[in-house]
Amino acid sequence: MQQQLTAMPEASPSRARYPMPDGSVYTVVVSAAETGGERTEMEFTLPPGNVSPPAHIHPRQFDDFEVLEGVLEVLWDGSWRTLRQGERISIPPGVLHTFRNRGDGHVRARCVHHPAMRFERYLEHIHRLLTARGLKSGKDPRVLIYLCMLALEYRDTVLSPRLRERLLLRTLATVGRLFRMNTGVAGWAG
Repeated sequence: MQQQLTAMPEASPSRARYPMPDGSVYTVVVSAAETGGERTEMEFTLPPGNVSPPAHIHPRQFDDFEVLEGVLEVLWDGSWRTLRQGERISIPPGVLHTFRNRGDGHVRARCVHHPAMRFERYLEHIHRLLTARGLKSGKDPRVLIYLCMLALEYRDTVLSPRLRERLLLRTLATVGRLFRMNTGVAGWAG
């Protein structure tokens, strides 16, 4: 059964907006608090060649995407699918996936995680951490290292089920710790 997506309200100043070093922007338009934890709805914009999340699963969350503009490529259980404006995909819990923009223009999409769980906190933690560390480019290798370190902290939200991704994730997180990198953000209780 596919979750019905609500109409996207305009992002207001009270809506959380998370720009990332690669130029991607994630905006929470319906928060977990507003739905009693039932779901988190966001809109994201991806520039061409965005830094894609490592292939992952959500242990207990559905992840629904709808393309609003452009062409979004979604990895679903080992195969890439191309979604165009107006097309949707619903990824059930436990299915390996990621997404990317390999086109020439920006992609704008709606994404719903249900139940919400800690997804908003995870996204905010990524944004605050990368901002606090002064990372300005998605090509900076520290971005991937920090993403791997955070993935280990949010295993209830994001997991890497395949051995090769788990090994890479753990190896890069270990490299981060060896270089005394940490995921704490001053002034944020997280």
